[in-house]
Amino acid sequence: MSDNNVLLVTGATGLVGGGVLRRILEAEPGSRAYVMVRDELRWRSTEQRAFGNLASRITPVHGDLTVRGLGLDYNVRRRLTREVTGVIHAGADTCFSRSLAEARLVNTEGTREMLALARVCGRSRRFVHVSTAYVAGRRCGLIEERDNGSSAGWVNAYERSKYEAEVLVRKADFDWVIFRPSTIACDSRDGSVSQINGMHRALRIYHRGLAAMMPAKPGDLLDMVTSDYVNDAIVRVAFDPRASRQTMHLCAGSNAITIGDLLDAAYELWGTDPVWKKKGVERAILTDLDTYTLFARSVIETGDPRLASILSSLSHFIPQLALSKQFDTTVADALVGHPAPAVATYWKAMITHLMANNWRCVTRAAA
Repeated sequence: MSDNNVLLVTGATGLVGGGVLRRILEAEPGSRAYVMVRDELRWRSTEQRAFGNLASRITPVHGDLTVRGLGLDYNVRRRLTREVTGVIHAGADTCFSRSLAEARLVNTEGTREMLALARVCGRSRRFVHVSTAYVAGRRCGLIEERDNGSSAGWVNAYERSKYEAEVLVRKADFDWVIFRPSTIACDSRDGSVSQINGMHRALRIYHRGLAAMMPAKPGDLLDMVTSDYVNDAIVRVAFDPRASRQTMHLCAGSNAITIGDLLDAAYELWGTDPVWKKKGVERAILTDLDTYTLFARSVIETGDPRLASILSSLSHFIPQLALSKQFDTTVADALVGHPAPAVATYWKAMITHLMANNWRCVTRAAA
C-alpha cells in the first residue's frame, strides 16, 4: 500500500484492528484513517493511550455493525464513499457463548453491511477481512487455505458466524483478501499479554485445579500465534497485488505445540511457585471428547454450582482441543516472507508473564 491512502477500519480498539492501523500509520506518514466506533466518547478517552501522536490522523465516525446501513450519518457515508481507498474489517463479536442469532448479527450481517459500503467506495482497492482459523470448526487433520466447507459443523456460534461471513466475502464482485489468525497467545516472543482471552482464562482454571479433565491426546496440536506476527503479516500483505482473492492462515502451522509439551511446560513452571505447590493441585487428566463431555454434563446438571459454571464456560471452546488440526500456511508463508514463530519459543514466557501479573493483562501504550 502506498502513501496518501485513506483507510476505513473496524475493530480499531481491538488487538488486531488497532495493531494493524498503528503499524500502517507509522509506515505511511501521508496516510490517514476513519475508524468506525459505536461510542465516540469512549474512543476519545482511549485513542491517545493506544495511538499517541498518530491519533491526529484518525477520524472516528459513529457506526454500528448491528444496524442496517451501519447507522452511518448520510454526510459521513458520502465522505467515506468519496475518500476511502481501502477497507480493513477487523470488528467482530468474539464471545464464544453467544447464541447463533447474536453472533450472526455482528459477525455475518455486520460483514454484509461492510461489503455493501465497500462496494460504493469509488477509490477502494481492496476489502481486507479478518476472520479466524477456527472457521474450520470440527474438521480435523490438515486444514488448507481455502473455503473448506461446513460439512463437519462447528464447536460454537462464533466459528459458524465467521464462516458465513467468509462466504459473503468470497461472493463479492470486487477485490478481497481473507486472513485467518489462530488463537493469539501473547503480544510477542517476550510473552507479554495485553489482552486476556478464553485461552488464558481456561489456563487459569487448570492452574487452580478447578477442572480435572481435558479432552485431548498428548500428541494433539494446539495452534497459537503472537499478535505482533499477525499484525505485521496483515500490514505486509493486505494490499499486495499477489494477495488478491487469497485466503491465508496466520497460524503457527508446523510450528504449533503439542498438548503434551504445553502441559509439561505449564505444570513445570507452576511447580516453581511454593504457594501453588503446597496446594497439591493434580495435573489434568487427558481423555477423549466423549468421556469429557459426559463428565462435564454430569457436573453441570448435578454438581457443585461453581464448578458447573466453570465447566459450562469451557464447553463453548474446549472441545477444539480434541479436534486436532494442523493449519496449512503455504500461501501465508510465501506472501509474508517467513513463518510464524514456533509456539515453544514463547509459551513459557507467556505463562511466566501471567503468573507475575496475577493473570491480568498489561496494556502497552503507544509511543
